[in-house]
Amino acid sequence: MDALNVLVTGACGRIGKTFFQASQERYRFTLTDRVDADFEVPAPHRFLRLDLDQPQALEHLLEGIDVIVHLAGIPHASAGFDELLPNNILATTYLFEAAAKAGCRRLVFASSAQTIEGYPVDRQITPGMPVIPANLYGVSKCYGEALCAFYAARRGLSCIALRIGAFEFPEHHELTTTRDLSAWLSPRDAVQLLQRAVETPGVQLLIGHGISNNRFKRLDLSETTRVLGYQPVDDAFAQDFGIPITY
Repeated sequence: MDALNVLVTGACGRIGKTFFQASQERYRFTLTDRVDADFEVPAPHRFLRLDLDQPQALEHLLEGIDVIVHLAGIPHASAGFDELLPNNILATTYLFEAAAKAGCRRLVFASSAQTIEGYPVDRQITPGMPVIPANLYGVSKCYGEALCAFYAARRGLSCIALRIGAFEFPEHHELTTTRDLSAWLSPRDAVQLLQRAVETPGVQLLIGHGISNNRFKRLDLSETTRVLGYQPVDDAFAQDFGIPITY
């Protein structure tokens, strides 16, 4: 079977770079970011520097693309509306529309656990619970999830939104609380999750949860496991992060 043509936006971020480097023998990648790549992109893969808030740049970018993994956007919980509007709202909208017009098979959208961070930290989030963001960044990710639902139902585009938790490398991390540990997503589990989201057939719409197999889980993984076959292996509470466990 021919390798899937996969477009990764925000490819120079930590998740994008990790996913590409672990999967470059598995897919044929087109990588994009608004900054230059600081890593090698060997043929047949290609890297293009561009800004996604310019819709005219997307027309030729999506020719021949099977699956889009949309990681681009402002990732900061403290981001303000003026920063979020072009990067998380407009660029995402333009990309969904271009994907539908280009006949792409699927769009995998990097949502965030910030969509539900308004719930108490000791409450586990299960499938179907209403979103309660605690900041405008979370609101922008709720908008992206709504785009997934719209384009899956009305435009026939297979859409998977993944609520990414606290993606951190064990050897260099910013985890500081038990809540952070309960939302940890390890690099190798992130790669597996994205590969399952790219490859699993027969999914028209999924709002999935992206954390590792932590002993205490901020996000319930049952539906993500059932639909995608995602089987995370890492547990933040078994790592030596140096964080006192308190509940």
